[in-house]
Amino acid sequence: MGNEGLELLGRTITFPLTSHPDDVLERFADRQMMDEMQKVFFTDGPNALGHTYAKLLSGPGGRSDLQDVIELLRKEPLTKRAVVNFSMVPRGKVPCVTALQFLIREDALQLIYFARGQDIFRKFYADALCLGRMSETIASALGKPLGLVRGIIGSSHIYKRQLPLIKETIAAVGQYTAAQLAKGALA
Repeated sequence: MGNEGLELLGRTITFPLTSHPDDVLERFADRQMMDEMQKVFFTDGPNALGHTYAKLLSGPGGRSDLQDVIELLRKEPLTKRAVVNFSMVPRGKVPCVTALQFLIREDALQLIYFARGQDIFRKFYADALCLGRMSETIASALGKPLGLVRGIIGSSHIYKRQLPLIKETIAAVGQYTAAQLAKGALA
């Protein structure tokens, strides 16, 4: 990314889908960023950054409310076609998250997603919370537990201007986590 930032290409991640609050995010995440990304995924208008995905979402039946995903998984629980795409607006912003695949495997709802790029420090966790919310909607409608998220990120990046805050946050999270482990709170 030249002088702008640092990136890793073609990164994969896996983490559990959960509806429980995360202590570390509750304490250290940027609440405004989480609210802004909720607007991106779930409201019709753009957020403060000019992003909107809600109108760009299209499921296997062309719907934007996940009902076609739910209907397909209800009819064909082992389908691989319960995919949601975020289309592009010509000459507009290209969504960071471009495709979601919902699968029922191991009797739980699993999510595989592709992102063309994700700002790992500022937006990744906020995106993940939105993907979790979408997954909860589908899992609840199907009466299934939540499984795992597996993601493929084309450009996993951070911006150099954020490095001081990144280092400060890592140190603070490390101190917090060590204190919680000492108290047995995170064990």
